[in-house]
Amino acid sequence: MRLLSILMACLVCFGIGFYVGSGYEKKTNHTNTTSSVMLERIKDVFKIVNIEAQFNELYSHKDYTWFDVSPFRKTAIIRIQANVLAGINADTSKMIIDEKTKTIKLTINLTPQILAIDHKLDYYDLQQGTFNYFSPNEMTELQEKAKEQILQKALASDLLQRTSKRMNEMLEMLQQLAIHSGWNLEIKDEQGKVIPFKN
Repeated sequence: MRLLSILMACLVCFGIGFYVGSGYEKKTNHTNTTSSVMLERIKDVFKIVNIEAQFNELYSHKDYTWFDVSPFRKTAIIRIQANVLAGINADTSKMIIDEKTKTIKLTINLTPQILAIDHKLDYYDLQQGTFNYFSPNEMTELQEKAKEQILQKALASDLLQRTSKRMNEMLEMLQQLAIHSGWNLEIKDEQGKVIPFKN
């Protein structure tokens, strides 16, 4: 009889434990997230993208206070994946169409530029010491430095030369289309110098 009572008590305890445990598993966390979006400015732009390049880089940062030992040291290794768009900024371009002479006069700045860097950061390794840790401002600075590293890599590559070559090919094609339509396309830079193309 006593063994039966102990067995019943164990079953009751097991049942209570199972019920509490399953209730704990089903328990949901309540999260409140708010968002505030403000439209700051809308601007008309005219940018021509010729080249898109993908970059993958690792950016390392290390500093320490007083001594280069773990409690006083902080390190970060950031992996940067970026799409870099290169082209020309044609915001100041002007076009005049002369129907009498069937001439299209285009004034445009053909200086190649990095137009945009769309980047994603992964913190590969982030270690902070007891007496030396990353502040929110430092994390923002790390992101800016990582983006700057991508910009410098893009400028050091042949990306702008490729952009310039691609833009020339596109303008030559436009000129050929104009000629076949009985028109002449005259292209000048912003200093008024005529840009020669093969006919």
